[in-house]
Amino acid sequence: MRKPLVFTLVAALLLVLVAAPAVAEGTDSDDSVLVRVDGDVTVPAGEAHGIVVVIDGDLDFEGTATTIVVVSGKADLVGATVETLVVVDGVADLGADTRVTGDVHLIESDIFRAPTATVEGSIESGTGDFSRGFWLLGFLFMLGWAVMTILAGLVLAAVAPQFARRTGRTITTNLGPTVVSGLVLWIVVPIVGIILFATLIGIPTALTIWFALMPAMALIGLLVAGVRVGEYITGGTEGIGHPYLAALTGTVALVIAGAIPFVGPIVIAVAGFLGSGALALHAFRAMSQEPSTPAPPAPVPPAPTTN
Repeated sequence: MRKPLVFTLVAALLLVLVAAPAVAEGTDSDDSVLVRVDGDVTVPAGEAHGIVVVIDGDLDFEGTATTIVVVSGKADLVGATVETLVVVDGVADLGADTRVTGDVHLIESDIFRAPTATVEGSIESGTGDFSRGFWLLGFLFMLGWAVMTILAGLVLAAVAPQFARRTGRTITTNLGPTVVSGLVLWIVVPIVGIILFATLIGIPTALTIWFALMPAMALIGLLVAGVRVGEYITGGTEGIGHPYLAALTGTVALVIAGAIPFVGPIVIAVAGFLGSGALALHAFRAMSQEPSTPAPPAPVPPAPTTN
């Protein structure tokens, strides 16, 4: 069964990263990279490549390569010379006179080998290096997200200190309206985007809602919640100056909580939901307020007259 395209792209990327050191060691193959997504590839005899990646397609290969990665497809090698072969969710068919000088990595895949086909390394089945690469990529992503969140919290404390404090305190002082506003924001607004997407002129607006407004509200809401958490931890409720300490303490606390398995994503989701709900509540109240009429200027007393 073929996996979704997102899975295949991530798997191919990770496996190429895992197998890439083989290219750096240097072989007689060309240094070129051949990539094909959603389609078949044929490489005739005498043609050489450094890396060949085929995603959601079949590969008929008779040439020479350093690394071949096939995801959701069949790798049919005949008379080929390959250093490393990786097949994910597919079939590796090593035909006559095929030579693999290194290892064959199989993930949810089968292998067929002709009597004259040779594998000088090992044939490994299972996740293996893929799992290690996946966890490494996940760790780097989480580290980058943590640093970005902490820095963004400090920026918010610098440019909008009173806004951060006021909105954060709304979470605790108006919890009910905050939750209702959050539900409207995360249920009604996306539905509006779906309705707009059905009209040609509404497509840009719908895309802006989904890919700009909602992510921005989630991020700012998380930062606002972080400032409120930081105020609770540090006791900084005087509302004077920039809440750098509260922002730093709160965002670090949320980042640490977010790293807890299973519980962490729930904590981050709840914090972002409440913070964005507080933002939406302030926006709703601002839109519903009547514009204030400026008071008429006080009458100027007449200047005293002199005789």
